[in-house]
Amino acid sequence: MKIINSCLDENPGFKDKIRNDIGKIFSDISYEPIWQTIEWNEMLKKSWYIDKGFFIWIYDDENLENFVIIEKRSIWLWSYAFFVIWWPINEKYLDLLETEMIRLSKDEKAVYIQIEPLVECKLKRFKAMNLKRFIEPYTINLDLRKTEEELLSAMKPKWRYNIKVAEKNSVSVEKSENTEKNLKLFYDLLSLTTKRDSFNINSLSYFKTFLDYIYENDIWWLYFAKKDEEIVAAWIFIMLKNTCYYYYWASTSDNNKRKYMASYLIQWKVIQEAKSKWCVFYDFLWVAWPESKRSSLIWVTDFKWKFSEKTTKWPDSQIFINKKIMFWLFFLKYKLREFMKNL
Repeated sequence: MKIINSCLDENPGFKDKIRNDIGKIFSDISYEPIWQTIEWNEMLKKSWYIDKGFFIWIYDDENLENFVIIEKRSIWLWSYAFFVIWWPINEKYLDLLETEMIRLSKDEKAVYIQIEPLVECKLKRFKAMNLKRFIEPYTINLDLRKTEEELLSAMKPKWRYNIKVAEKNSVSVEKSENTEKNLKLFYDLLSLTTKRDSFNINSLSYFKTFLDYIYENDIWWLYFAKKDEEIVAAWIFIMLKNTCYYYYWASTSDNNKRKYMASYLIQWKVIQEAKSKWCVFYDFLWVAWPESKRSSLIWVTDFKWKFSEKTTKWPDSQIFINKKIMFWLFFLKYKLREFMKNL
């Protein structure tokens, strides 16, 4: 058995060696998390959202048995933390991976390690703790193995009605080309959306890198919904293996145009296309906690619940603390900011 620890920046040829081995592991699970892929980590690095990406692999008799992809992110005052999203993939050699992660975090002087698990896992030196998550713990995940009739019947009547409204108003849905013009059209509409619904957005340069990534890897596109050739909604979807992710969205704030219900038609058209490409799951991503009254996601949760209220909850975050004083200062700052937002 051997453990390999590699930073992609220091070993650019390493990704080519093991990409096929990772694919073999993913072939044994039903839900493949995009956040545990080399390509995603590279995209984050190109867009300056992470400082480094680390990859720890365990081989046994030349077979890749398990791995973890780690994001090193800046958190506060020239300090960094490790983030591991949607892991572990399986339970093989978790003790070894845990030990190697902790050793590496100490070498890199990370304040803490945060894991947002895909499955319940028992890590000996990590403790459950609520801190900011990159992926919300609640989602709606549709089973695309159902027929279109079954999916439609599971919707709230208002959802089905809104799709028909968009169709009757001749709203068109089309994939866009990856151009600077289309990027700007999307970002301008997204900026208007965030003013209306009060949420934060990433930079224009991030979205350029993001779109370059999904187009270069052919894992789906930016879609526009148009009424009389005017864009009234713009959405970005990702399809990776058997899952389609509803990732980013923007829509007009003009009530005279919102009445065309373009956002509902985009969702339905993409669900149909995902089914045609043999996707098994359609992941809406990010809905508010059921007990939450002030979540910034309440407005979009209501939209998603019109399709289905069958909510999936992912396991709680787990944290290992390296630097206790710095961590608790950061934790206090984070909780204070959350408190002020809810006043």
